[in-house]
Amino acid sequence: MLIIALPHSANAATTGYAHVHSDGHSVLRHAIGVAATLSIHAGEVVAVVPHSRLAWLRVQLPPASHGPRLPSVLHGLLEDRLLDDPQHLHIVLDPQAEGVARTGGEAWVAVCDKAWLREVLAPLQAVGLTVQRLTPELSPSNAPVLHVMGEPDHSQSVLCHAQGVTLLPPNTAQWRAFAALSQDDLQIQAEPAMVARVQSTLQRQPSLQSAAQRWLESSQSEWDLAQGEWAQGRAQRTQRQLQATWQTLLHAPAWKPVRWGVGVLVALQVLGLNALAWRERSALDAQQASLHSILKNTFPSVTLVIDAPLQMQREVDVLQQKFGATSSTDLEPMLAALADVLPAGQTPSQIHFANHALRVQGVALDGNASGVARLKAQGMNLRQDGNDTWVLQAESAK
Repeated sequence: MLIIALPHSANAATTGYAHVHSDGHSVLRHAIGVAATLSIHAGEVVAVVPHSRLAWLRVQLPPASHGPRLPSVLHGLLEDRLLDDPQHLHIVLDPQAEGVARTGGEAWVAVCDKAWLREVLAPLQAVGLTVQRLTPELSPSNAPVLHVMGEPDHSQSVLCHAQGVTLLPPNTAQWRAFAALSQDDLQIQAEPAMVARVQSTLQRQPSLQSAAQRWLESSQSEWDLAQGEWAQGRAQRTQRQLQATWQTLLHAPAWKPVRWGVGVLVALQVLGLNALAWRERSALDAQQASLHSILKNTFPSVTLVIDAPLQMQREVDVLQQKFGATSSTDLEPMLAALADVLPAGQTPSQIHFANHALRVQGVALDGNASGVARLKAQGMNLRQDGNDTWVLQAESAK
Protein backbone atom coordinates (compact mmCIF):
# COMPACT_ATOMS: atom_id res chain seq x y z
CA MET A 1 0.00 0.00 0.00
CA LEU A 2 1.22 3.48 -0.90
CA ILE A 3 -0.18 6.30 1.25
CA ILE A 4 0.37 9.80 -0.12
CA ALA A 5 -0.14 12.86 2.09
CA LEU A 6 -1.53 15.61 -0.11
CA PRO A 7 0.03 19.04 0.59
CA HIS A 8 -2.04 22.03 1.66
CA SER A 9 -0.80 24.03 -1.32
CA ALA A 10 -1.03 22.61 -4.84
CA ASN A 11 2.28 24.32 -5.71
CA ALA A 12 4.05 22.20 -3.10
CA ALA A 13 3.13 19.06 -5.07
CA THR A 14 5.78 19.91 -7.65
CA THR A 15 8.53 19.72 -5.01
CA GLY A 16 7.42 16.36 -3.65
CA TYR A 17 4.83 14.37 -1.74
CA ALA A 18 5.30 12.97 1.74
CA HIS A 19 4.41 9.31 1.39
CA VAL A 20 4.35 6.08 3.35
CA HIS A 21 4.84 2.49 2.21
CA SER A 22 2.84 0.15 4.39
CA ASP A 23 1.53 -3.39 4.60
CA GLY A 24 -1.78 -1.95 5.81
CA HIS A 25 -0.93 -2.34 9.50
CA SER A 26 2.50 -0.81 10.08
CA VAL A 27 4.81 1.77 8.51
CA LEU A 28 7.47 0.07 6.41
CA ARG A 29 9.21 3.27 5.29
CA HIS A 30 8.36 6.90 4.67
CA ALA A 31 9.98 9.65 2.63
CA ILE A 32 9.36 12.72 0.47
CA GLY A 33 9.62 12.43 -3.29
CA VAL A 34 8.26 13.86 -6.51
CA ALA A 35 5.47 12.02 -8.28
CA ALA A 36 7.81 10.49 -10.88
CA THR A 37 9.76 8.65 -8.16
CA LEU A 38 6.71 6.93 -6.69
CA SER A 39 6.27 3.37 -7.81
CA ILE A 40 3.48 2.69 -10.32
CA HIS A 41 3.32 -0.85 -8.92
CA ALA A 42 2.60 0.20 -5.35
CA GLY A 43 -0.55 -1.88 -4.88
CA GLU A 44 -3.40 0.13 -3.41
CA VAL A 45 -2.80 3.88 -3.57
CA VAL A 46 -4.48 6.02 -0.91
CA ALA A 47 -4.28 9.82 -0.82
CA VAL A 48 -4.81 11.57 2.52
CA VAL A 49 -6.53 14.96 2.41
CA PRO A 50 -5.01 17.33 5.03
CA HIS A 51 -7.25 18.56 7.82
CA SER A 52 -6.59 22.14 6.74
CA ARG A 53 -8.35 21.52 3.42
CA LEU A 54 -11.53 19.96 4.81
CA ALA A 55 -14.62 21.55 6.37
CA TRP A 56 -17.02 19.46 8.44
CA LEU A 57 -20.70 20.42 8.57
CA ARG A 58 -23.81 18.88 10.09
CA VAL A 59 -26.90 18.83 7.87
CA GLN A 60 -30.51 17.87 8.52
CA LEU A 61 -31.49 15.54 5.69
CA PRO A 62 -35.17 15.35 4.75
CA PRO A 63 -36.75 11.90 4.34
CA ALA A 64 -36.33 10.16 0.95
CA SER A 65 -33.30 12.28 0.02
CA HIS A 66 -31.22 9.27 -1.00
CA GLY A 67 -30.29 8.19 -4.50
CA PRO A 68 -29.92 10.58 -7.46
CA ARG A 69 -31.58 13.40 -5.49
CA LEU A 70 -28.88 13.45 -2.81
CA PRO A 71 -26.36 15.83 -4.51
CA SER A 72 -29.00 18.46 -5.24
CA VAL A 73 -30.41 18.11 -1.72
CA LEU A 74 -26.94 18.65 -0.21
CA HIS A 75 -26.29 21.66 -2.44
CA GLY A 76 -29.57 23.20 -1.33
CA LEU A 77 -28.89 22.60 2.36
CA LEU A 78 -25.34 23.99 2.20
CA GLU A 79 -25.81 26.88 -0.21
CA ASP A 80 -26.30 29.48 2.55
CA ARG A 81 -23.56 28.00 4.78
CA LEU A 82 -20.68 28.00 2.29
CA LEU A 83 -18.62 30.92 1.05
CA ASP A 84 -18.21 29.36 -2.39
CA ASP A 85 -20.69 27.99 -4.91
CA PRO A 86 -21.50 24.32 -4.03
CA GLN A 87 -20.85 23.42 -7.68
CA HIS A 88 -17.16 24.31 -7.12
CA LEU A 89 -16.89 22.17 -4.00
CA HIS A 90 -16.44 18.46 -3.49
CA ILE A 91 -19.16 17.40 -1.04
CA VAL A 92 -19.23 13.90 0.48
CA LEU A 93 -21.85 12.54 2.86
CA ASP A 94 -20.99 10.40 5.87
CA PRO A 95 -20.65 6.79 4.55
CA GLN A 96 -22.81 5.57 7.45
CA ALA A 97 -25.63 8.00 6.67
CA GLU A 98 -27.32 6.09 3.82
CA GLY A 99 -30.13 5.05 6.15
CA VAL A 100 -30.40 8.61 7.45
CA ALA A 101 -30.88 9.86 3.88
CA ARG A 102 -33.84 7.49 3.50
CA THR A 103 -35.58 8.24 6.77
CA GLY A 104 -34.32 11.77 7.46
CA GLY A 105 -32.04 13.05 10.20
CA GLU A 106 -28.68 14.65 10.93
CA ALA A 107 -25.47 13.57 9.20
CA TRP A 108 -21.90 14.78 8.73
CA VAL A 109 -20.73 16.23 5.43
CA ALA A 110 -17.08 16.71 4.37
CA VAL A 111 -16.36 19.60 2.00
CA CYS A 112 -13.21 20.55 0.09
CA ASP A 113 -12.31 22.64 -2.95
CA LYS A 114 -12.55 20.79 -6.26
CA ALA A 115 -9.97 22.97 -8.05
CA TRP A 116 -7.36 22.34 -5.34
CA LEU A 117 -8.03 18.61 -5.40
CA ARG A 118 -7.64 18.46 -9.19
CA GLU A 119 -4.36 20.38 -9.10
CA VAL A 120 -2.82 18.41 -6.28
CA LEU A 121 -3.70 15.05 -7.88
CA ALA A 122 -2.65 16.05 -11.41
CA PRO A 123 1.10 15.22 -11.01
CA LEU A 124 0.20 11.75 -9.73
CA GLN A 125 -2.13 11.09 -12.64
CA ALA A 126 0.50 12.36 -15.08
CA VAL A 127 2.94 9.61 -14.05
CA GLY A 128 0.29 6.86 -14.16
CA LEU A 129 -0.60 6.62 -10.46
CA THR A 130 -4.31 6.05 -9.94
CA VAL A 131 -5.49 7.10 -6.50
CA GLN A 132 -8.00 4.47 -5.46
CA ARG A 133 -9.12 6.05 -2.20
CA LEU A 134 -9.23 9.56 -0.78
CA THR A 135 -9.41 9.65 3.00
CA PRO A 136 -9.46 12.57 5.46
CA GLU A 137 -6.43 13.07 7.65
CA LEU A 138 -8.72 13.77 10.62
CA SER A 139 -12.48 13.34 11.03
CA PRO A 140 -15.10 13.85 13.75
CA SER A 141 -14.99 11.34 16.59
CA ASN A 142 -17.44 10.44 19.36
CA ALA A 143 -14.54 10.03 21.78
CA PRO A 144 -12.42 13.25 21.80
CA VAL A 145 -8.91 12.96 20.36
CA LEU A 146 -6.33 15.75 20.52
CA HIS A 147 -3.66 15.68 17.79
CA VAL A 148 -0.56 17.81 18.41
CA MET A 149 1.59 18.10 15.30
CA GLY A 150 4.76 19.78 14.09
CA GLU A 151 7.72 21.34 15.91
CA PRO A 152 7.74 23.52 19.05
CA ASP A 153 8.25 26.69 16.99
CA HIS A 154 5.64 25.72 14.39
CA SER A 155 2.95 23.44 15.76
CA GLN A 156 -0.75 22.78 15.30
CA SER A 157 -3.22 21.28 17.73
CA VAL A 158 -6.41 19.79 16.29
CA LEU A 159 -9.29 18.45 18.36
CA CYS A 160 -11.51 15.75 16.86
CA HIS A 161 -14.74 15.45 18.81
CA ALA A 162 -18.45 14.87 18.39
CA GLN A 163 -18.96 18.48 17.27
CA GLY A 164 -16.44 18.25 14.42
CA VAL A 165 -12.75 18.90 13.80
CA THR A 166 -11.45 22.05 15.47
CA LEU A 167 -8.10 23.80 15.03
CA LEU A 168 -7.21 25.01 18.54
CA PRO A 169 -5.72 28.48 19.11
CA PRO A 170 -1.94 28.72 19.66
CA ASN A 171 -2.54 30.22 23.12
CA THR A 172 -3.15 27.20 25.34
CA ALA A 173 -4.78 29.43 27.96
CA GLN A 174 -7.79 29.64 25.64
CA TRP A 175 -8.17 25.86 25.56
CA ARG A 176 -10.30 25.98 28.73
CA ALA A 177 -13.20 26.99 26.48
CA PHE A 178 -13.24 23.51 24.93
CA ALA A 179 -15.06 21.15 27.28
CA ALA A 180 -13.87 18.05 25.40
CA LEU A 181 -10.29 18.70 26.58
CA SER A 182 -11.34 18.09 30.19
CA GLN A 183 -13.13 14.81 29.54
CA ASP A 184 -11.71 11.70 31.18
CA ASP A 185 -11.80 9.74 27.91
CA LEU A 186 -9.72 12.32 26.02
CA GLN A 187 -6.94 10.74 23.97
CA ILE A 188 -3.84 12.79 23.24
CA GLN A 189 -1.59 11.87 20.33
CA ALA A 190 1.55 13.92 19.82
CA GLU A 191 4.38 13.88 17.34
CA PRO A 192 7.82 13.15 18.90
CA ALA A 193 8.95 16.79 19.02
CA MET A 194 5.81 17.84 20.91
CA VAL A 195 5.57 15.14 23.58
CA ALA A 196 7.43 17.07 26.30
CA ARG A 197 5.48 20.30 25.71
CA VAL A 198 2.12 18.52 25.76
CA GLN A 199 3.03 16.73 28.97
CA SER A 200 4.02 19.96 30.72
CA THR A 201 1.03 21.91 29.38
CA LEU A 202 -1.78 19.42 29.99
CA GLN A 203 -0.15 17.43 32.79
CA ARG A 204 -1.10 14.25 30.93
CA GLN A 205 1.03 11.67 29.20
CA PRO A 206 0.33 11.68 25.44
CA SER A 207 0.63 8.77 23.06
CA LEU A 208 3.51 9.04 20.62
CA GLN A 209 2.33 9.16 17.01
CA SER A 210 4.48 10.29 14.09
CA ALA A 211 3.03 11.92 11.01
CA ALA A 212 3.57 8.70 9.04
CA GLN A 213 1.63 6.73 11.66
CA ARG A 214 -1.17 9.30 11.58
CA TRP A 215 -1.43 9.00 7.79
CA LEU A 216 -1.48 5.22 8.07
CA GLU A 217 -4.33 5.45 10.59
CA SER A 218 -6.12 7.89 8.29
CA SER A 219 -5.88 5.43 5.40
CA GLN A 220 -8.07 3.02 7.40
CA SER A 221 -10.88 5.58 7.72
CA GLU A 222 -14.40 4.60 6.76
CA TRP A 223 -14.64 7.87 4.85
CA ASP A 224 -13.81 7.59 1.14
CA LEU A 225 -13.81 10.94 -0.62
CA ALA A 226 -13.11 9.30 -4.02
CA GLN A 227 -16.60 10.04 -5.30
CA GLY A 228 -18.04 11.99 -8.18
CA GLU A 229 -15.33 12.65 -10.78
CA TRP A 230 -12.81 10.78 -8.59
CA ALA A 231 -14.97 7.70 -8.14
CA GLN A 232 -13.60 4.28 -9.05
CA GLY A 233 -15.59 1.68 -11.00
CA ARG A 234 -16.95 -1.53 -9.52
CA ALA A 235 -13.98 -3.56 -10.79
CA GLN A 236 -11.49 -1.20 -9.12
CA ARG A 237 -13.44 -1.24 -5.88
CA THR A 238 -13.60 -5.02 -5.91
CA GLN A 239 -9.87 -5.19 -6.56
CA ARG A 240 -9.25 -2.75 -3.72
CA GLN A 241 -11.37 -4.83 -1.34
CA LEU A 242 -9.50 -7.98 -2.34
CA GLN A 243 -6.16 -6.22 -1.81
CA ALA A 244 -7.27 -5.00 1.61
CA THR A 245 -8.47 -8.48 2.56
CA TRP A 246 -5.19 -10.03 1.41
CA GLN A 247 -3.15 -7.48 3.36
CA THR A 248 -5.27 -8.16 6.44
CA LEU A 249 -4.79 -11.90 6.18
CA LEU A 250 -1.07 -11.46 5.52
CA HIS A 251 -0.17 -8.89 8.15
CA ALA A 252 -2.96 -8.30 10.68
CA PRO A 253 -1.96 -9.37 14.23
CA ALA A 254 -5.40 -10.90 14.79
CA TRP A 255 -4.73 -13.36 11.95
CA LYS A 256 -1.26 -14.34 13.18
CA PRO A 257 -2.46 -17.67 14.75
CA VAL A 258 -4.19 -18.53 11.47
CA ARG A 259 -1.02 -17.77 9.49
CA TRP A 260 1.01 -19.96 11.86
CA GLY A 261 -1.57 -22.72 11.57
CA VAL A 262 -1.55 -22.59 7.77
CA GLY A 263 2.26 -22.57 7.75
CA VAL A 264 2.43 -25.61 10.05
CA LEU A 265 -0.21 -27.40 7.97
CA VAL A 266 1.69 -26.73 4.73
CA ALA A 267 4.95 -27.88 6.34
CA LEU A 268 3.29 -31.11 7.54
CA GLN A 269 1.85 -31.70 4.08
CA VAL A 270 5.26 -31.21 2.47
CA LEU A 271 6.91 -33.53 4.99
CA GLY A 272 4.16 -36.10 4.51
CA LEU A 273 4.43 -35.99 0.72
CA ASN A 274 8.20 -36.31 0.92
CA ALA A 275 7.90 -39.27 3.28
CA LEU A 276 5.33 -40.93 1.00
CA ALA A 277 7.51 -40.29 -2.05
CA TRP A 278 10.53 -41.76 -0.24
CA ARG A 279 8.49 -44.83 0.71
CA GLU A 280 7.21 -45.34 -2.83
CA ARG A 281 10.70 -44.83 -4.24
CA SER A 282 12.11 -47.38 -1.81
CA ALA A 283 9.42 -49.90 -2.77
CA LEU A 284 10.09 -49.32 -6.47
CA ASP A 285 13.83 -49.69 -5.97
CA ALA A 286 13.25 -52.92 -4.04
CA GLN A 287 11.00 -54.26 -6.82
CA GLN A 288 13.55 -53.39 -9.48
CA ALA A 289 16.33 -55.01 -7.45
CA SER A 290 14.17 -58.14 -7.11
CA LEU A 291 13.60 -58.26 -10.89
CA HIS A 292 17.31 -57.83 -11.54
CA SER A 293 18.09 -60.61 -9.07
CA ILE A 294 15.53 -62.96 -10.65
CA LEU A 295 16.89 -62.24 -14.13
CA LYS A 296 20.52 -62.82 -13.17
CA ASN A 297 19.74 -65.95 -11.14
CA THR A 298 17.58 -67.42 -13.91
CA PHE A 299 19.87 -66.40 -16.77
CA PRO A 300 23.46 -66.14 -15.50
CA SER A 301 24.64 -65.15 -18.98
CA VAL A 302 22.99 -61.73 -18.52
CA THR A 303 25.58 -59.51 -16.86
CA LEU A 304 24.17 -56.03 -17.57
CA VAL A 305 20.53 -55.38 -16.69
CA ILE A 306 18.90 -52.46 -18.48
CA ASP A 307 15.25 -53.49 -18.95
CA ALA A 308 14.63 -56.62 -16.89
CA PRO A 309 11.17 -57.62 -18.30
CA LEU A 310 12.27 -57.15 -21.91
CA GLN A 311 15.57 -58.96 -21.41
CA MET A 312 13.82 -61.83 -19.64
CA GLN A 313 11.31 -62.14 -22.49
CA ARG A 314 14.13 -62.26 -25.03
CA GLU A 315 15.98 -64.92 -23.04
CA VAL A 316 12.79 -67.02 -22.83
CA ASP A 317 12.26 -66.61 -26.59
CA VAL A 318 15.84 -67.78 -27.22
CA LEU A 319 15.28 -70.88 -25.06
CA GLN A 320 12.00 -71.66 -26.80
CA GLN A 321 13.62 -71.34 -30.22
CA LYS A 322 16.52 -73.50 -29.08
CA PHE A 323 14.20 -76.32 -28.04
CA GLY A 324 11.76 -75.81 -30.95
CA ALA A 325 8.91 -74.39 -28.84
CA THR A 326 6.85 -71.44 -29.93
CA SER A 327 6.56 -68.24 -27.94
CA SER A 328 3.87 -65.56 -27.78
CA THR A 329 5.98 -63.38 -30.08
CA ASP A 330 6.30 -65.98 -32.86
CA LEU A 331 4.33 -65.79 -36.07
CA GLU A 332 1.88 -68.65 -35.36
CA PRO A 333 0.60 -67.43 -31.96
CA MET A 334 0.31 -63.88 -33.25
CA LEU A 335 -1.63 -64.99 -36.35
CA ALA A 336 -3.94 -67.03 -34.15
CA ALA A 337 -4.52 -64.06 -31.84
CA LEU A 338 -5.22 -61.75 -34.81
CA ALA A 339 -7.60 -64.25 -36.42
CA ASP A 340 -9.59 -64.33 -33.20
CA VAL A 341 -10.46 -60.62 -33.52
CA LEU A 342 -10.82 -60.30 -37.32
CA PRO A 343 -14.40 -59.59 -38.42
CA ALA A 344 -16.07 -62.40 -40.34
CA GLY A 345 -15.26 -62.39 -44.05
CA GLN A 346 -12.12 -60.25 -43.78
CA THR A 347 -8.81 -61.63 -45.00
CA PRO A 348 -5.49 -59.70 -44.99
CA SER A 349 -4.20 -58.86 -48.46
CA GLN A 350 -0.59 -58.76 -47.21
CA ILE A 351 1.18 -60.20 -44.16
CA HIS A 352 4.64 -59.18 -43.04
CA PHE A 353 6.45 -60.48 -39.94
CA ALA A 354 9.77 -59.10 -38.67
CA ASN A 355 11.34 -58.42 -35.28
CA HIS A 356 8.40 -60.01 -33.45
CA ALA A 357 5.96 -57.59 -35.11
CA LEU A 358 3.12 -58.74 -37.37
CA ARG A 359 2.01 -56.22 -40.01
CA VAL A 360 -1.19 -56.90 -41.98
CA GLN A 361 -2.88 -54.92 -44.75
CA GLY A 362 -6.37 -54.94 -46.21
CA VAL A 363 -8.38 -55.26 -42.96
CA ALA A 364 -10.69 -52.87 -41.12
CA LEU A 365 -10.54 -53.05 -37.32
CA ASP A 366 -11.53 -49.46 -36.48
CA GLY A 367 -14.73 -50.30 -34.63
CA ASN A 368 -13.54 -53.53 -32.99
CA ALA A 369 -12.82 -52.09 -29.53
CA SER A 370 -13.68 -55.36 -27.78
CA GLY A 371 -11.17 -57.27 -29.92
CA VAL A 372 -8.42 -54.77 -29.12
CA ALA A 373 -9.24 -55.16 -25.43
CA ARG A 374 -8.99 -58.97 -25.67
CA LEU A 375 -5.58 -58.70 -27.35
CA LYS A 376 -4.41 -56.31 -24.64
CA ALA A 377 -5.48 -58.80 -22.01
CA GLN A 378 -3.23 -61.38 -23.75
CA GLY A 379 -0.27 -59.00 -23.60
CA MET A 380 -0.64 -57.90 -27.26
CA ASN A 381 -0.75 -54.38 -28.60
CA LEU A 382 -2.69 -53.64 -31.80
CA ARG A 383 -2.21 -50.24 -33.43
CA GLN A 384 -3.16 -48.73 -36.76
CA ASP A 385 -0.37 -47.73 -39.15
CA GLY A 386 -2.24 -46.33 -42.14
CA ASN A 387 -5.75 -46.56 -43.56
CA ASP A 388 -5.94 -50.36 -43.71
CA THR A 389 -2.63 -51.38 -42.16
CA TRP A 390 -2.39 -52.74 -38.60
CA VAL A 391 0.62 -53.76 -36.52
CA LEU A 392 0.42 -56.41 -33.81
CA GLN A 393 3.24 -57.03 -31.35
CA ALA A 394 3.79 -58.05 -27.78
CA GLU A 395 3.60 -55.13 -25.35
CA SER A 396 6.99 -56.06 -23.88
CA ALA A 397 8.59 -55.83 -27.35
CA LYS A 398 7.41 -52.34 -28.24
